[in-house]
Amino acid sequence: MKVKRKISNQRKVIIIAILAIIVWISVFYLYITYNNIEVKDNNYEATRILSTPSTQSVEEVEEESKKVADVIEDTTRKVVGISKLKNMGNSILSKTTESELGLGTGMIVTEDGYILSNAHVTGEKYSKCYITLENGSNYDGTVVWSDLDLDLSLTKINAKNLEYVKLADSSKIRVGEMVYAIGNPIRI
Repeated sequence: MKVKRKISNQRKVIIIAILAIIVWISVFYLYITYNNIEVKDNNYEATRILSTPSTQSVEEVEEESKKVADVIEDTTRKVVGISKLKNMGNSILSKTTESELGLGTGMIVTEDGYILSNAHVTGEKYSKCYITLENGSNYDGTVVWSDLDLDLSLTKINAKNLEYVKLADSSKIRVGEMVYAIGNPIRI
């Protein structure tokens, strides 16, 4: 019995010694690793980037406002209204649910009639929807691509020489820049 107890105590001592060695090696490794990290003060340089200039004249603000208005006016011509139902009069009141109406908006992305919109507005691939341009022209559209997970779709109308939105590089957008949402979801 004493022999078994002695062996059991020896095992405990050996296990504790091994754990202590592992802990000591880990602490020593971390100390050596972090002690050898060099931090140079000249690597840290803070710069302040402003979204707007610190001083502006009234003329500069008016000019910027005119530029924004021009861009919005130009872009609005390239936005369309979309419905899954043809216009049946002057009222949008219906017993049809909103998802069946598919009222929404989209933007012309090519001069030959491709329109980018949401899949929940236009429906699935090969479904029909009705497009109203900003000038009041109406077209039958066919969904040529739709992805419900992305909630995006491409619809084709038979039209030529359309003004279209030119998409820009989103990696050049900065935090704090102004954003304008343009659309007309109830244009049927």
